Amino acid sequence: MKSRKNILFLILGLSISINPLRGIAQTGETSEVQSGSIYSTFGVGFPVDVTNSAYLSQGILGLTGINKQSSNIANPAIWATTFLTHATTGVNVVQSNISNASGSARNVNFEPGYLHLTMPISPGRIGLSVGLYPYTRANYVLESTGSFPSSNDDIDFNNEVQNIGGINKFEVGFGIKLTENISLGYAPSVAFINQTNSEDIIFSDLGFRDTFQERELSGAAFSQRFGLVLSSGNIFSEDDNLSFGATVNLPFEIGVNESFTSIKNVEGNDEEVDLTTQNNGGDISIPLEFSLGIGYAPSRAVNFSIEGQSQRWGDYKNTLNTSSESLLKDRLKLGIGGEYHPYRTGLETPLSRFKYSAGLSYDTGHLNIEGEDIQTLWINAGLGIPSRVASFIDLSVQYGIRGNSTVGLFEERIWAVGISVSLSELMFVRPKLR
Repeated sequence: MKSRKNILFLILGLSISINPLRGIAQTGETSEVQSGSIYSTFGVGFPVDVTNSAYLSQGILGLTGINKQSSNIANPAIWATTFLTHATTGVNVVQSNISNASGSARNVNFEPGYLHLTMPISPGRIGLSVGLYPYTRANYVLESTGSFPSSNDDIDFNNEVQNIGGINKFEVGFGIKLTENISLGYAPSVAFINQTNSEDIIFSDLGFRDTFQERELSGAAFSQRFGLVLSSGNIFSEDDNLSFGATVNLPFEIGVNESFTSIKNVEGNDEEVDLTTQNNGGDISIPLEFSLGIGYAPSRAVNFSIEGQSQRWGDYKNTLNTSSESLLKDRLKLGIGGEYHPYRTGLETPLSRFKYSAGLSYDTGHLNIEGEDIQTLWINAGLGIPSRVASFIDLSVQYGIRGNSTVGLFEERIWAVGISVSLSELMFVRPKLR
Protein backbone atom coordinates (compact mmCIF):
# COMPACT_ATOMS: atom_id res chain seq x y z
CA MET A 1 0.00 0.00 0.00
CA LYS A 2 2.90 2.30 0.75
CA SER A 3 4.30 1.77 -2.75
CA ARG A 4 0.93 2.56 -4.31
CA LYS A 5 0.76 5.81 -2.40
CA ASN A 6 4.28 6.65 -3.52
CA ILE A 7 3.57 6.22 -7.23
CA LEU A 8 0.30 8.12 -6.96
CA PHE A 9 2.21 10.90 -5.24
CA LEU A 10 4.72 10.93 -8.11
CA ILE A 11 1.93 11.10 -10.69
CA LEU A 12 0.00 13.81 -8.93
CA GLY A 13 3.24 15.65 -8.22
CA LEU A 14 3.63 16.09 -11.97
CA SER A 15 0.28 17.89 -12.12
CA ILE A 16 0.25 21.64 -12.09
CA SER A 17 -1.18 22.49 -8.70
CA ILE A 18 -1.21 21.52 -5.07
CA ASN A 19 -4.41 19.55 -4.47
CA PRO A 20 -6.27 21.30 -1.63
CA LEU A 21 -7.57 17.92 -0.49
CA ARG A 22 -4.13 16.54 0.33
CA GLY A 23 -4.17 18.12 3.73
CA ILE A 24 -7.65 16.76 4.52
CA ALA A 25 -8.49 13.29 5.80
CA GLN A 26 -10.35 11.50 3.01
CA THR A 27 -12.72 8.54 3.15
CA GLY A 28 -14.07 6.27 0.45
CA GLU A 29 -11.61 7.45 -2.20
CA THR A 30 -11.40 5.54 -5.50
CA SER A 31 -9.26 6.09 -8.60
CA GLU A 32 -9.80 5.03 -12.20
CA VAL A 33 -7.58 5.28 -15.25
CA GLN A 34 -9.69 6.30 -18.24
CA SER A 35 -7.32 6.42 -21.20
CA GLY A 36 -3.79 5.30 -22.10
CA SER A 37 -0.91 3.90 -20.09
CA ILE A 38 -0.52 5.23 -16.56
CA TYR A 39 3.23 5.36 -17.22
CA SER A 40 2.85 7.83 -20.11
CA THR A 41 2.50 10.69 -17.62
CA PHE A 42 6.25 10.81 -16.98
CA GLY A 43 8.64 12.94 -19.03
CA VAL A 44 7.25 13.89 -22.45
CA GLY A 45 5.19 10.73 -22.81
CA PHE A 46 5.80 7.13 -23.78
CA PRO A 47 8.20 6.51 -26.73
CA VAL A 48 6.30 5.52 -29.89
CA ASP A 49 7.85 2.99 -32.26
CA VAL A 50 6.37 4.07 -35.59
CA THR A 51 5.95 1.37 -38.19
CA ASN A 52 3.12 -0.30 -40.06
CA SER A 53 1.14 -3.34 -38.94
CA ALA A 54 3.15 -5.65 -41.20
CA TYR A 55 6.14 -5.12 -38.90
CA LEU A 56 4.21 -4.65 -35.65
CA SER A 57 2.91 -8.18 -36.13
CA GLN A 58 6.53 -9.41 -36.11
CA GLY A 59 7.63 -7.36 -33.10
CA ILE A 60 10.11 -5.35 -35.19
CA LEU A 61 10.44 -1.95 -36.88
CA GLY A 62 11.37 -3.21 -40.35
CA LEU A 63 14.91 -1.86 -40.55
CA THR A 64 16.31 -4.25 -43.15
CA GLY A 65 13.82 -4.06 -46.01
CA ILE A 66 14.01 -7.83 -46.39
CA ASN A 67 10.38 -7.72 -47.56
CA LYS A 68 10.35 -5.00 -50.20
CA GLN A 69 6.58 -5.14 -50.68
CA SER A 70 5.73 -3.43 -47.36
CA SER A 71 5.95 0.35 -47.09
CA ASN A 72 8.43 1.42 -44.43
CA ILE A 73 9.00 4.60 -42.44
CA ALA A 74 11.53 3.21 -39.93
CA ASN A 75 14.66 3.30 -42.12
CA PRO A 76 15.27 6.17 -44.60
CA ALA A 77 17.68 4.05 -46.66
CA ILE A 78 14.85 1.73 -47.75
CA TRP A 79 13.19 4.60 -49.65
CA ALA A 80 15.93 4.25 -52.29
CA THR A 81 14.26 1.07 -53.59
CA THR A 82 10.95 2.83 -54.31
CA PHE A 83 9.52 2.09 -57.78
CA LEU A 84 5.93 3.25 -57.22
CA THR A 85 4.34 6.07 -55.25
CA HIS A 86 2.85 4.70 -52.02
CA ALA A 87 0.60 6.38 -49.45
CA THR A 88 0.40 4.60 -46.09
CA THR A 89 -1.51 5.23 -42.87
CA GLY A 90 -2.30 3.19 -39.79
CA VAL A 91 -4.34 3.25 -36.59
CA ASN A 92 -4.49 1.12 -33.42
CA VAL A 93 -7.23 0.24 -30.94
CA VAL A 94 -5.78 -0.58 -27.51
CA GLN A 95 -7.51 -2.17 -24.54
CA SER A 96 -5.63 -2.01 -21.23
CA ASN A 97 -6.42 -3.88 -18.04
CA ILE A 98 -4.61 -2.04 -15.24
CA SER A 99 -4.28 -3.52 -11.77
CA ASN A 100 -2.41 -3.42 -8.48
CA ALA A 101 -2.98 -4.86 -5.02
CA SER A 102 -5.85 -2.42 -4.37
CA GLY A 103 -8.00 -2.91 -7.46
CA SER A 104 -8.22 -2.83 -11.23
CA ALA A 105 -9.54 -0.77 -14.13
CA ARG A 106 -10.11 -1.32 -17.84
CA ASN A 107 -10.09 1.16 -20.70
CA VAL A 108 -10.25 1.17 -24.48
CA ASN A 109 -8.25 3.78 -26.35
CA PHE A 110 -8.17 4.72 -30.03
CA GLU A 111 -4.66 5.73 -31.12
CA PRO A 112 -4.30 7.57 -34.43
CA GLY A 113 -1.13 6.51 -36.15
CA TYR A 114 0.86 8.19 -38.91
CA LEU A 115 0.82 9.40 -42.51
CA HIS A 116 3.59 8.42 -44.90
CA LEU A 117 4.11 9.09 -48.60
CA THR A 118 6.98 7.69 -50.68
CA MET A 119 7.61 8.43 -54.33
CA PRO A 120 10.42 7.59 -56.77
CA ILE A 121 12.64 10.36 -58.08
CA SER A 122 14.70 7.85 -60.02
CA PRO A 123 12.85 4.51 -59.74
CA GLY A 124 14.85 1.96 -57.78
CA ARG A 125 17.69 4.40 -57.09
CA ILE A 126 16.42 7.59 -55.42
CA GLY A 127 13.21 7.86 -53.41
CA LEU A 128 11.54 10.79 -51.63
CA SER A 129 9.57 10.48 -48.40
CA VAL A 130 7.14 12.78 -46.58
CA GLY A 131 5.85 11.75 -43.16
CA LEU A 132 3.90 12.97 -40.15
CA TYR A 133 4.14 10.75 -37.08
CA PRO A 134 4.29 10.74 -33.25
CA TYR A 135 7.63 10.37 -31.49
CA THR A 136 6.28 10.29 -27.91
CA ARG A 137 2.69 10.16 -26.70
CA ALA A 138 1.18 11.08 -23.32
CA ASN A 139 -2.41 9.88 -23.12
CA TYR A 140 -3.38 9.59 -19.50
CA VAL A 141 -6.41 10.50 -17.38
CA LEU A 142 -6.72 9.66 -13.68
CA GLU A 143 -10.10 10.30 -12.10
CA SER A 144 -10.41 10.14 -8.31
CA THR A 145 -13.67 10.32 -6.38
CA GLY A 146 -14.19 10.35 -2.63
CA SER A 147 -15.45 12.29 0.34
CA PHE A 148 -14.24 13.95 3.51
CA PRO A 149 -16.13 14.90 6.70
CA SER A 150 -17.43 18.41 7.43
CA SER A 151 -19.40 19.93 10.31
CA ASN A 152 -22.78 18.92 8.80
CA ASP A 153 -22.26 16.11 6.31
CA ASP A 154 -19.59 14.47 4.21
CA ILE A 155 -18.44 16.49 1.20
CA ASP A 156 -18.08 14.54 -2.05
CA PHE A 157 -15.43 15.48 -4.59
CA ASN A 158 -14.25 14.49 -8.06
CA ASN A 159 -10.61 15.09 -9.03
CA GLU A 160 -9.42 14.57 -12.62
CA VAL A 161 -5.76 14.77 -13.63
CA GLN A 162 -4.88 14.72 -17.34
CA ASN A 163 -1.61 14.55 -19.23
CA ILE A 164 -2.25 14.67 -22.98
CA GLY A 165 -0.01 15.29 -26.00
CA GLY A 166 3.67 14.66 -26.71
CA ILE A 167 6.23 15.15 -29.48
CA ASN A 168 5.35 14.79 -33.17
CA LYS A 169 7.53 15.05 -36.27
CA PHE A 170 6.93 16.38 -39.76
CA GLU A 171 9.64 14.91 -41.94
CA VAL A 172 10.87 15.17 -45.52
CA GLY A 173 13.72 12.87 -46.48
CA PHE A 174 15.24 10.74 -49.23
CA GLY A 175 17.04 7.47 -49.83
CA ILE A 176 19.70 6.85 -52.44
CA LYS A 177 21.09 3.56 -53.76
CA LEU A 178 24.86 3.93 -54.07
CA THR A 179 25.53 0.43 -55.41
CA GLU A 180 23.56 -2.77 -55.90
CA ASN A 181 24.28 -3.65 -52.27
CA ILE A 182 24.46 -0.29 -50.41
CA SER A 183 21.73 2.27 -49.77
CA LEU A 184 21.82 5.39 -47.61
CA GLY A 185 19.05 7.64 -46.32
CA TYR A 186 18.70 11.04 -44.67
CA ALA A 187 15.56 12.47 -43.06
CA PRO A 188 15.50 15.98 -41.53
CA SER A 189 12.33 16.96 -39.68
CA VAL A 190 10.63 19.55 -37.52
CA ALA A 191 9.93 18.07 -34.10
CA PHE A 192 7.22 19.93 -32.24
CA ILE A 193 5.80 19.42 -28.77
CA ASN A 194 2.29 20.18 -27.63
CA GLN A 195 1.53 18.76 -24.21
CA THR A 196 -1.25 19.71 -21.78
CA ASN A 197 -1.29 18.92 -18.07
CA SER A 198 -4.46 19.82 -16.20
CA GLU A 199 -6.26 19.23 -12.91
CA ASP A 200 -9.99 19.72 -12.30
CA ILE A 201 -11.61 19.45 -8.85
CA ILE A 202 -15.37 19.57 -8.34
CA PHE A 203 -17.12 19.60 -4.92
CA SER A 204 -20.67 18.61 -4.04
CA ASP A 205 -20.95 21.51 -1.55
CA LEU A 206 -21.29 25.00 -3.05
CA GLY A 207 -19.36 26.30 -0.06
CA PHE A 208 -16.23 24.86 -1.64
CA ARG A 209 -15.00 26.43 -4.84
CA ASP A 210 -14.35 24.19 -7.79
CA THR A 211 -10.87 24.62 -9.21
CA PHE A 212 -9.36 24.09 -12.65
CA GLN A 213 -5.75 24.71 -13.63
CA GLU A 214 -3.91 23.94 -16.84
CA ARG A 215 -0.29 24.04 -17.93
CA GLU A 216 0.59 23.75 -21.62
CA LEU A 217 4.00 23.19 -23.22
CA SER A 218 4.70 24.15 -26.82
CA GLY A 219 7.82 24.45 -28.94
CA ALA A 220 9.68 23.15 -31.97
CA ALA A 221 13.17 22.07 -32.99
CA PHE A 222 15.18 20.72 -35.94
CA SER A 223 15.74 16.96 -35.86
CA GLN A 224 17.50 14.55 -38.19
CA ARG A 225 18.09 10.84 -38.66
CA PHE A 226 20.17 8.65 -40.96
CA GLY A 227 19.71 5.16 -42.39
CA LEU A 228 21.85 2.42 -43.94
CA VAL A 229 20.96 -0.82 -45.72
CA LEU A 230 23.49 -3.46 -46.86
CA SER A 231 22.07 -6.37 -48.85
CA SER A 232 23.31 -9.34 -50.79
CA GLY A 233 21.73 -12.31 -52.55
CA ASN A 234 22.70 -15.86 -53.45
CA ILE A 235 24.37 -16.48 -50.09
CA PHE A 236 23.38 -20.12 -49.50
CA SER A 237 21.08 -20.68 -52.47
CA GLU A 238 20.03 -19.03 -55.71
CA ASP A 239 16.89 -17.47 -54.26
CA ASP A 240 17.95 -16.29 -50.80
CA ASN A 241 18.71 -12.77 -49.63
CA LEU A 242 20.51 -11.31 -46.61
CA SER A 243 20.02 -7.72 -45.50
CA PHE A 244 21.43 -5.53 -42.72
CA GLY A 245 19.80 -2.25 -41.65
CA ALA A 246 20.79 0.51 -39.24
CA THR A 247 19.44 3.92 -38.23
CA VAL A 248 20.63 6.77 -36.03
CA ASN A 249 18.40 9.52 -34.60
CA LEU A 250 20.63 12.36 -33.44
CA PRO A 251 19.85 14.03 -30.09
CA PHE A 252 18.12 17.40 -30.25
CA GLU A 253 16.92 20.13 -27.91
CA ILE A 254 13.47 21.71 -28.02
CA GLY A 255 13.05 25.27 -26.82
CA VAL A 256 9.76 25.19 -24.92
CA ASN A 257 7.31 27.88 -23.83
CA GLU A 258 5.03 27.19 -20.91
CA SER A 259 1.61 28.75 -20.30
CA PHE A 260 -0.30 28.47 -17.04
CA THR A 261 -4.00 29.30 -16.71
CA SER A 262 -6.60 28.81 -14.00
CA ILE A 263 -10.33 29.31 -13.48
CA LYS A 264 -10.82 31.79 -10.64
CA ASN A 265 -13.94 33.27 -9.06
CA VAL A 266 -13.74 37.01 -9.70
CA GLU A 267 -16.57 39.08 -8.17
CA GLY A 268 -18.90 36.10 -8.25
CA ASN A 269 -18.04 35.01 -11.81
CA ASP A 270 -15.74 32.22 -12.95
CA GLU A 271 -13.07 33.62 -15.24
CA GLU A 272 -9.93 32.26 -16.85
CA VAL A 273 -6.84 33.90 -15.38
CA ASP A 274 -3.42 33.81 -17.01
CA LEU A 275 -0.83 32.92 -14.34
CA THR A 276 2.08 32.54 -16.77
CA THR A 277 5.28 33.99 -15.35
CA GLN A 278 7.81 36.04 -17.30
CA ASN A 279 10.38 33.25 -17.03
CA ASN A 280 8.20 30.73 -18.83
CA GLY A 281 10.80 29.34 -21.25
CA GLY A 282 13.09 26.34 -21.00
CA ASP A 283 14.71 23.48 -22.88
CA ILE A 284 13.92 19.79 -23.23
CA SER A 285 16.77 17.52 -24.36
CA ILE A 286 15.77 14.46 -26.40
CA PRO A 287 18.47 11.77 -26.39
CA LEU A 288 20.36 9.74 -28.99
CA GLU A 289 18.68 6.70 -30.54
CA PHE A 290 20.12 3.97 -32.75
CA SER A 291 18.76 0.71 -34.14
CA LEU A 292 20.24 -2.36 -35.82
CA GLY A 293 18.65 -5.29 -37.61
CA ILE A 294 19.44 -8.27 -39.77
CA GLY A 295 17.01 -10.08 -42.06
CA TYR A 296 17.26 -13.29 -44.02
CA ALA A 297 14.95 -14.67 -46.70
CA PRO A 298 15.80 -18.29 -47.61
CA SER A 299 13.23 -18.03 -50.41
CA ARG A 300 10.65 -15.61 -51.81
CA ALA A 301 8.00 -17.20 -49.59
CA VAL A 302 9.71 -16.81 -46.18
CA ASN A 303 11.69 -14.12 -44.37
CA PHE A 304 12.97 -13.63 -40.81
CA SER A 305 14.34 -10.60 -38.93
CA ILE A 306 16.09 -9.87 -35.64
CA GLU A 307 16.27 -6.23 -34.51
CA GLY A 308 17.45 -4.16 -31.58
CA GLN A 309 16.74 -0.55 -30.64
CA SER A 310 18.50 1.59 -28.03
CA GLN A 311 17.37 4.98 -26.71
CA ARG A 312 19.49 6.94 -24.21
CA TRP A 313 16.63 8.30 -22.09
CA GLY A 314 19.02 8.51 -19.15
CA ASP A 315 20.31 11.70 -20.84
CA TYR A 316 16.83 13.31 -20.89
CA LYS A 317 16.70 16.84 -19.41
CA ASN A 318 13.83 19.25 -18.82
CA THR A 319 14.76 22.62 -17.33
CA LEU A 320 11.10 23.46 -16.69
CA ASN A 321 10.36 20.29 -14.75
CA THR A 322 13.26 18.30 -13.33
CA SER A 323 11.09 16.12 -11.07
CA SER A 324 10.88 13.16 -13.49
CA GLU A 325 14.46 13.26 -14.86
CA SER A 326 15.72 10.78 -12.25
CA LEU A 327 12.99 8.28 -13.22
CA LEU A 328 14.08 8.00 -16.86
CA LYS A 329 16.69 5.44 -17.92
CA ASP A 330 18.23 4.03 -21.08
CA ARG A 331 15.83 1.85 -23.06
CA LEU A 332 16.59 -1.33 -25.00
CA LYS A 333 14.09 -3.19 -27.17
CA LEU A 334 14.74 -6.52 -28.90
CA GLY A 335 12.45 -8.22 -31.40
CA ILE A 336 12.39 -11.33 -33.57
CA GLY A 337 9.79 -12.29 -36.13
CA GLY A 338 9.02 -13.67 -39.54
CA GLU A 339 6.60 -13.77 -42.47
CA TYR A 340 5.22 -16.47 -44.74
CA HIS A 341 3.97 -15.57 -48.24
CA PRO A 342 2.20 -18.66 -49.64
CA TYR A 343 0.83 -16.77 -52.65
CA ARG A 344 4.39 -16.55 -53.98
CA THR A 345 4.66 -20.32 -54.16
CA GLY A 346 1.97 -20.74 -56.79
CA LEU A 347 -0.61 -22.23 -54.42
CA GLU A 348 -4.23 -21.56 -55.38
CA THR A 349 -6.08 -22.31 -52.13
CA PRO A 350 -8.21 -19.70 -50.27
CA LEU A 351 -5.74 -19.50 -47.37
CA SER A 352 -2.77 -19.04 -49.71
CA ARG A 353 -4.02 -15.61 -50.79
CA PHE A 354 -2.74 -13.97 -47.61
CA LYS A 355 0.58 -13.46 -45.89
CA TYR A 356 1.09 -14.55 -42.27
CA SER A 357 3.42 -13.13 -39.63
CA ALA A 358 4.33 -13.61 -35.97
CA GLY A 359 7.00 -12.50 -33.53
CA LEU A 360 8.11 -11.66 -29.99
CA SER A 361 9.65 -8.54 -28.50
CA TYR A 362 11.04 -7.51 -25.13
CA ASP A 363 11.32 -3.89 -24.01
CA THR A 364 13.33 -2.91 -20.91
CA GLY A 365 11.38 0.37 -20.82
CA HIS A 366 12.60 3.93 -20.31
CA LEU A 367 11.39 4.24 -16.71
CA ASN A 368 12.71 3.03 -13.35
CA ILE A 369 10.26 3.66 -10.50
CA GLU A 370 10.95 2.59 -6.91
CA GLY A 371 13.93 0.59 -8.16
CA GLU A 372 11.89 -1.38 -10.73
CA ASP A 373 12.25 -1.16 -14.53
CA ILE A 374 8.88 -0.76 -16.28
CA GLN A 375 9.40 -3.61 -18.75
CA THR A 376 7.07 -4.84 -21.50
CA LEU A 377 6.81 -8.26 -23.15
CA TRP A 378 4.89 -8.44 -26.43
CA ILE A 379 3.47 -11.42 -28.34
CA ASN A 380 2.56 -10.50 -31.93
CA ALA A 381 0.73 -11.96 -34.90
CA GLY A 382 -0.68 -10.60 -38.14
CA LEU A 383 -2.35 -11.10 -41.47
CA GLY A 384 -1.63 -9.31 -44.73
CA ILE A 385 -4.01 -8.94 -47.65
CA PRO A 386 -2.12 -8.21 -50.88
CA SER A 387 -3.67 -6.98 -54.10
CA ARG A 388 -2.64 -7.25 -57.73
CA VAL A 389 -1.79 -3.55 -57.85
CA ALA A 390 1.09 -3.52 -55.28
CA SER A 391 -1.17 -2.40 -52.40
CA PHE A 392 -1.65 -3.99 -49.00
CA ILE A 393 -3.96 -4.08 -46.00
CA ASP A 394 -2.08 -5.34 -42.94
CA LEU A 395 -3.69 -6.38 -39.67
CA SER A 396 -1.79 -6.93 -36.42
CA VAL A 397 -2.78 -8.30 -33.02
CA GLN A 398 -0.54 -7.75 -30.01
CA TYR A 399 -0.72 -8.89 -26.41
CA GLY A 400 1.59 -7.22 -23.91
CA ILE A 401 2.37 -7.26 -20.20
CA ARG A 402 3.86 -4.06 -18.77
CA GLY A 403 4.99 -3.24 -15.25
CA ASN A 404 4.67 -5.28 -12.09
CA SER A 405 1.90 -5.07 -9.50
CA THR A 406 3.63 -7.36 -7.01
CA VAL A 407 6.06 -4.61 -5.96
CA GLY A 408 3.28 -2.06 -5.41
CA LEU A 409 3.36 -0.48 -8.86
CA PHE A 410 0.83 -1.04 -11.65
CA GLU A 411 0.60 -3.94 -14.07
CA GLU A 412 -0.92 -3.36 -17.49
CA ARG A 413 -2.19 -6.24 -19.63
CA ILE A 414 -2.66 -4.85 -23.12
CA TRP A 415 -4.51 -6.01 -26.21
CA ALA A 416 -3.76 -3.96 -29.33
CA VAL A 417 -5.30 -4.36 -32.77
CA GLY A 418 -3.73 -2.38 -35.60
CA ILE A 419 -4.53 -1.82 -39.25
CA SER A 420 -2.31 -0.28 -41.92
CA VAL A 421 -3.38 0.55 -45.45
CA SER A 422 -0.79 1.08 -48.17
CA LEU A 423 -2.06 2.22 -51.55
CA SER A 424 0.14 2.38 -54.63
CA GLU A 425 -0.34 4.64 -57.62
CA LEU A 426 -1.53 1.61 -59.62
CA MET A 427 -4.73 1.66 -57.58
CA PHE A 428 -5.75 4.76 -59.51
CA VAL A 429 -4.78 3.66 -63.00
CA ARG A 430 -7.70 2.42 -65.09
CA PRO A 431 -6.72 -0.77 -66.92
CA LYS A 432 -6.86 -0.59 -70.69
CA LEU A 433 -9.57 -2.54 -72.49
CA ARG A 434 -8.36 -5.21 -74.87
